[in-house]
Amino acid sequence: MNKALGIIFGAVGEKQLGFLTAGRTLASVPFGGRYRLIDFTLSNMSNSGIYNVGVIALNNYQSLLRHVGSGKSWDLSRKNGGLRIFPPRGDAQGNTRWDALKSSMHFLANNDERYVVLADGDCVCNIDFSAALAFHEESMADITVIYRKKVLEGGNEKNKLCFTLDSSGEVVEAVKSERAIGTQNVGTYMYIMGREFLLSLLSGEEDIRSLERDVICRRTKEFRIFGYEYDGYFASIDSVQNYYHHSMELLDRSKCSQLFDNNGANIYTKVRDSAPCHFATGCAVSNSIIADGCEVKGVVENSILFRGVRVEEGAVVKNSILFQDTYVGEGTLLNCVITDKNAQILENRMLSGHPTNPYVIGKNIVI
Repeated sequence: MNKALGIIFGAVGEKQLGFLTAGRTLASVPFGGRYRLIDFTLSNMSNSGIYNVGVIALNNYQSLLRHVGSGKSWDLSRKNGGLRIFPPRGDAQGNTRWDALKSSMHFLANNDERYVVLADGDCVCNIDFSAALAFHEESMADITVIYRKKVLEGGNEKNKLCFTLDSSGEVVEAVKSERAIGTQNVGTYMYIMGREFLLSLLSGEEDIRSLERDVICRRTKEFRIFGYEYDGYFASIDSVQNYYHHSMELLDRSKCSQLFDNNGANIYTKVRDSAPCHFATGCAVSNSIIADGCEVKGVVENSILFRGVRVEEGAVVKNSILFQDTYVGEGTLLNCVITDKNAQILENRMLSGHPTNPYVIGKNIVI
């Protein structure tokens, strides 16, 4: 019997990406040329031997359903356990993690794993949860918070928690990141709890409305809360600017290697058979990620092209992220642009954003 089951939060209210989440939930936003954000959390759980996973959706989850299907791509299509998608309940009172957990109590109650691993669907990392579970068990913790060390300049980790630990690793204080400066233990929105412990909190009469505020921040003296450090690559997507920044980080070979080359722990996604890329004579491509099925006749620099993108002759694409089946016409110049699926930028257009404010073109838009 596996020790843990997994719960993935497909979306929470404070993380919205404008046009990019207008028709899809956060967890199904494309990332890195061929992946969706949820691929990383699903892969991490599967690689760690967690084969009983529930994904809690909030809204716009049709694309998520199409992407994950039965869970076969992550070895989660199983007779016992496997992958389950929980649509939002009609009587849900809000869209916090605690509301989501309330709606999944039947899933928690009807399984017999000892522990629960909780994670947001946008945690872009390659983590071994089995090591974190061993730490949780050895420390006899009620709650283990997974954190990373990061230098904060004030407000650059919005809505996250920062933890102060004692010499044994126990959390003695948890505060919002807006109030912290300098090197901090910053939360990752990944937690481990005992299943029975979590059920007792969910079914109790306490006035709990937020996992972070009402359980972790306010009850450090009541519960045994320990911190487990993750020191690999990590990204959490909570804005368009943040999405652009972390996407561009993948063009750094060392960071890309940290994420995808982790002792054989692969990141999986839905398999799609596409033709190889076609690079026409006279085109120029540098420092870019180009997915299957792309056709490049122009110039592509420092960019990420998803499957089926077409860049015509004379077009120049720089510092941009083009989702599936985007078309870029002859003579068009794009700089710091994000296009959603099936966008068409016709001939001789000039569109430019900035790394701090990329220009976003919605799905099926023609310019």
